[in-house]
Amino acid sequence: MSDSEEPVTFVCKKDGDASRGGHPLHMYRPKRRPPVTNCSNNYNDNPPRNLRNGHQTDNDETGEAFTNNNTNKASPRRSLLERGMSSPHIEVGDSYFTRTSVSSSFKSCVSETSQDDANMPLYNRLTNQRWHEIGNGEYPICATKEFDLMVEQLTEVLAARLTELLIHRLQKGRKMRQNGEEYDGGSMIDFLKLDIELRNYVLADEIMASLREYVACIGRLHNDVGFHSFEHCTHVFLSMNKLLAMVTTADDLNVSAKRRLSAHDIASSAFLQSRRSSDSEGHRRRAEHLSFRISEDPAIRFAMVFSALIHDVGHTGVPNSVLIEEEDELAILHNDVSVTEQNSLQLAFSLLQKQEFQLLKRCIGPTPEEQKLFRKKVIGMVMVTDISDQERLQIVASRWNAAFPPPEENEKEKPQIVEIKSAELKQAAKLRRFTMFTSEATALEFANERRSRRLGIRTSMDFSGMLIEAYRDSDQLQQHAVLETMMNVADVAHTMQSFSVFVKWNRRLFKEFYIARSSGRLSFDPSENWYENQIGFFSHYIIPLSQKMSKCGVFGPAGTVFEYFANENRKRWTEEGEEISEQIIREVTEEVENEES
Repeated sequence: MSDSEEPVTFVCKKDGDASRGGHPLHMYRPKRRPPVTNCSNNYNDNPPRNLRNGHQTDNDETGEAFTNNNTNKASPRRSLLERGMSSPHIEVGDSYFTRTSVSSSFKSCVSETSQDDANMPLYNRLTNQRWHEIGNGEYPICATKEFDLMVEQLTEVLAARLTELLIHRLQKGRKMRQNGEEYDGGSMIDFLKLDIELRNYVLADEIMASLREYVACIGRLHNDVGFHSFEHCTHVFLSMNKLLAMVTTADDLNVSAKRRLSAHDIASSAFLQSRRSSDSEGHRRRAEHLSFRISEDPAIRFAMVFSALIHDVGHTGVPNSVLIEEEDELAILHNDVSVTEQNSLQLAFSLLQKQEFQLLKRCIGPTPEEQKLFRKKVIGMVMVTDISDQERLQIVASRWNAAFPPPEENEKEKPQIVEIKSAELKQAAKLRRFTMFTSEATALEFANERRSRRLGIRTSMDFSGMLIEAYRDSDQLQQHAVLETMMNVADVAHTMQSFSVFVKWNRRLFKEFYIARSSGRLSFDPSENWYENQIGFFSHYIIPLSQKMSKCGVFGPAGTVFEYFANENRKRWTEEGEEISEQIIREVTEEVENEES
């Protein structure tokens, strides 16, 4: 997108995020962003030298550079703020960018960026953030404790995603009617209105007001706990929205194709015209295949951001294991299985069932079938965030391995599927009667057909012996595995973003555990081995999770950015985390003691 082009709406350009290319850090950078200088954790358009060569360079308020050479162990160790545990412009605790401490060169850069983005809708500005900078932006896309601003951020993104879904249904219904088919989804136009200024559809005022009120209610249902708060909900939500924007689309493939054209081809308008119609459909189909239909299904994208919105609502600030041990009423209600996750789902869907949100509910799912699919997708995505459930972890891992088998398993001979040939057996299958056969040959064929399939992630069986196929094709299985991975990545996005963001949320997690410990509800002391435990968490969960984002291929070359930042954060925590942990423990202890007194 050139500097002279006007920003486009989400309907015309997928998620406003078409500029990808170059170094993996910058494949999703905002348009027309001026280079940032003299400010750590806000990288220039060129790959940051301080991350390439293992050095960390930060700048103080006067712009004086400080270089922390990791190989120089004899250099004096500075305090956390001076050394740049987070940026010198970001406090260690729960604070965010402090505008009074920003260097003059950074102030001018922020001013230019703000003026440039002033006319862009809030949804576009939130989506155009670079992945690692989410939570580090300036107002109104900054991380904040201001309730109304968080509600506005979430509402604008949900409204854009919902409008995208409604327009998709509108086009689908029109196409079906043109083909003489009936569309039972109702009139989507009732939920939309035409914005003359934007020259596009937006949500009707009544739907927009209902959506905003629903988000506000969800926000008020979040408890004021250290980590699993409404602020965490907002961060996970915006990270999920960015992940969806990074999925390969037909627009991305079209841009790549144009870059490969010769100057002569570009100058030939006739050539471009002949290529445009055939290429656009080809790119759409290829993007659909590469993303396992995620890029072309707005219903999935809306379900994902909705899942991020509600995934921790009502969290009490203690792990599931504590609720189960205490025989809490929530644990009794949900049979000790993913207690907080099931409670979040119950709160969110019960709220949506209320009379004041019935119009919004019909807008999300105009038919019972669409409502059922939406609910099923949201339940699956919220439940997968319970990473303490060993059985669920095994199921998720098995699904991933079935969707993306290791290289050695690809070479194994796959079981041959035996086609049912006899009319008798086909009729028996249709009638769901598998225990009565009139001939031994038919029974033998049935047994051979059953032995050719394995029960598991792809196939299950009911009491009648009827096989139930969980997925229509491999793409649907891979889509499910990728969506689960995206949900888990969004939930721990702070570990794969800038180091200052990671430390901020690490501190808040410790505080939540410490408060639970001081109230006598936590059996272990979180201050013991906190530094070592974070390294283990990176090594055994975060790094393998980040590698899946690249392996699935859904994000193209940008898929490597998650592992890049996860490794950088683990490396920096290994070098600096011991002292950071000591300061976090000391500060949190003082805070809690002061609050209790």
